[in-house]
Amino acid sequence: MSRTRVALVIALLLASSARASAQTSSNPLDAGFQAIQNGDGDTAASIFKSALMRDPKDPRLLFGAGIAAHLQGREHDAVSLLRQALQYEPRLTQAAVILGEIAYHQGDLDLAIKTYERALTQAPTNLALRERLEAWRSEAALPQSSQSLKDDRFAIMFDGPVQEKLAARAASVLSAAFWRIGNALGAYPSAPINVILYSERQFRDITGAPEWSGGGFDGQVRMPVRGAAQNLQEFDRVLTHELTHAILKSLAPRNLPVWLNEGLAMYFEGRDGRRSERLLASVHLFVPLAALRTSFTGFNSSQAALAYEESAFATRALIDRAGLANIGLLLQDLDAGQSLEEAIERFGVTFTDFEADLMRRVGVTARRHSSTRP
Repeated sequence: MSRTRVALVIALLLASSARASAQTSSNPLDAGFQAIQNGDGDTAASIFKSALMRDPKDPRLLFGAGIAAHLQGREHDAVSLLRQALQYEPRLTQAAVILGEIAYHQGDLDLAIKTYERALTQAPTNLALRERLEAWRSEAALPQSSQSLKDDRFAIMFDGPVQEKLAARAASVLSAAFWRIGNALGAYPSAPINVILYSERQFRDITGAPEWSGGGFDGQVRMPVRGAAQNLQEFDRVLTHELTHAILKSLAPRNLPVWLNEGLAMYFEGRDGRRSERLLASVHLFVPLAALRTSFTGFNSSQAALAYEESAFATRALIDRAGLANIGLLLQDLDAGQSLEEAIERFGVTFTDFEADLMRRVGVTARRHSSTRP
């Protein structure tokens, strides 16, 4: 599962929460939820912080503050606030839903399961909650990695002597890539990164990833190892790709569009963005980057292939224009709350002109790329 799922859950809950707050609470609560609906976590956090100074035990204010903290990338604070909300009002199922998802994405499967178990005592007919809980229980029942390699930056979990060799290789690859990527972006994550090696079946059962996916990051790097010993270069490539996602989440936990997230992961894994440009130009294909802002997991294999090629091309074009050293500044701007459209202007171009240039380079005109999906 990905951070996108948390965003989807929040979107589904907000409308009902806002309606309820309009009926039962004061204007600060309404204003805070409106800011969340607008994607403005900073404003929402400020509103809820002020309101909580007056009424620190209001569960809906704590719930709103928890969502705002999540939007800001402050997951530790989000968990604390949501747990307080449930302490004062155990029937606030919305808070339990978000808390469970955040806990799961942080790798705390035990907290996620316990949160949903408690929530079901208050909402026993909630089918979506029950299905999600059963999926987590099934994951917890799978054979778990029993061994690990650990240092200050990584914890690599694995099973058996074959995986132990791959874990040792992973430790070497991860360490080199960590310093290379951090140096390029001008910042290094401080929190340890968990890496879990799975059998192919375990990986698919746990992540629900599409068949075209070679790895995943949902707060932890998850890697299937089938055939890895026969294709170590591919193992290294996917590992570096997923590590990039982990680093980017630490440096810019919000506002980072998926196409740029994936494009940077491909850049650091060694993908040639200029090759992607030539491929897209050969078939005169380009979809609006707005269609690639969110997760690719719903795409079929051909759609995903196009989405990744375009992400590699667009990201390489952005690096060529801005300089790799300045991409770290762009990430800081995004994490500070700027949209990509605002942040990209520091490089002397509007987003509209940037995208138009990409289209021109692959031989696509504005009138010929009206599709909103690959």
